[in-house]
Parts: sequence; structure tokens; C-alpha cells
Amino acid sequence: MNGKSILFAAMMVAVVSFLAPNKACAEFYSYEDRKGTIHFVDEMSKIPAEYRKKKQVRKEEYDDLPADERALLLEKEREKRAADRQRETEQQEQSRQRRRAEERKAAQEWQSKMLTTRVVISGRQVFVPVKLRNGSLETDVMLLLDTGATSSVITPEVAERLKIQDAVNIKIGVVGGRVMNARKVVLSQMEVGPVKRANQDVVIVRQRSGEYGDGLLGMSFLAGLKYTLDFQTQTINWIPN
Repeated sequence: MNGKSILFAAMMVAVVSFLAPNKACAEFYSYEDRKGTIHFVDEMSKIPAEYRKKKQVRKEEYDDLPADERALLLEKEREKRAADRQRETEQQEQSRQRRRAEERKAAQEWQSKMLTTRVVISGRQVFVPVKLRNGSLETDVMLLLDTGATSSVITPEVAERLKIQDAVNIKIGVVGGRVMNARKVVLSQMEVGPVKRANQDVVIVRQRSGEYGDGLLGMSFLAGLKYTLDFQTQTINWIPN
């Protein structure tokens, strides 16, 4: 081989060495598949042919730094990512706990609201809103709470609103030993707040206008129920059995 050939070969080796990939440089590639997922690979051959035209060549941030400095910075980055993941996990758990607490509070408030009935208190008289049902007919009334009354009582006007016809004639004793004529009927349902009771005996009695509101809420409905009266807030608080 003559001098020119040797010189040419040396130049080619230098060029090839210059053009050859630097393995110390952590160059890699990324591509996005049809599902939108981004993949990272360290060799072109690992990219499916259909995605090679859309590839991006990437280079790590610290490739040009000395090895020990690069390793230190990479370790700091790993620690930061780990701390970020830990912080995110803690935030998610705190968020779940807050959400569960809010749900519990909402459920308690809903239950409390459901178990509380607004009433009207005048002196020592407690008037309770009651929904009466006779078949498909309904009406709202205000009945005086009377734990001394064996049966609930309604006025003839309320009975007329409910189109009550099949009532039984009876006689009842009242305060003072008097006996009065009355009628007795079974209503489909009586409802006070969250409490609903079906097939309720009710006595129809004529009374002086406005004396007891629309009638009496007696023990035929109240028997077995637990509740407290709050005179300050004017509510009945029902206690689940």
C-alpha cells in the first residue's frame, strides 16, 4: 500500500469514528402509537416500521456532564420523582378521607332532617302536621298531640275532605263523664314526618271551632314510638327503635 492509500485509510477511519454513535451518550427514541400511547426505546430497530417516520430523537439532559456529576443529578431527580409520587399518593388519600367525611356528614344531616318534624307549640299545646289517606284521597291536617287520647280524632270537615262514607256509629266518653255520639273509621294511612302507619282507627267527632285544630293525634298512632319534644326549636325528634 502506497503513502496516499495509507493516508486515505486513516482519514476514513477518523470520519467513521466521528460519525459512529457515541454509546456513552444515552440517546433514545420515542414514538406514539395509534392509541396515543408514547413509547421510548434505545434502538431504531425497536420502533415498528409504521411509526419510524414519526419518531423523535431524544437525548438525556445530563449527557454532556462528567459521569459522577451526572449520576448525582440523576439520583436527585429519582428522589424528587419518588417524593412527588409519595406526595401525590398522600394528597389522594387525604382527598378520599375528606370526601368520605363529607359523605358521612351529609348522610347524618339527611338522617337528622328525616327524623325531625316541625310542629307548632302554643303554650302547652303541640300541634303536629299529619297527612291522612283514605284510599286514593289525601289531606293535610294539624292534630293536637294528646297522649291521653286512646284513638286519634278528626273533625267532620276533615272526614268530608276524605270522602269518608263507611263509618260506624259509636258512643265515646269525654272529660266530665259525658257520652257523645261519634263515628269510627279505618284510614288507609296516617303519616307524621318519617313515621307511616297503615290501617289506623280514627274517630270522627264534632267539636267547637278551632278548639283542637283538626282533631287529636292519639295513642292509636303514637303507641310504641320513641320521640322527644324540643320546645325551643318546636320540633319532634323521632328516635329509631
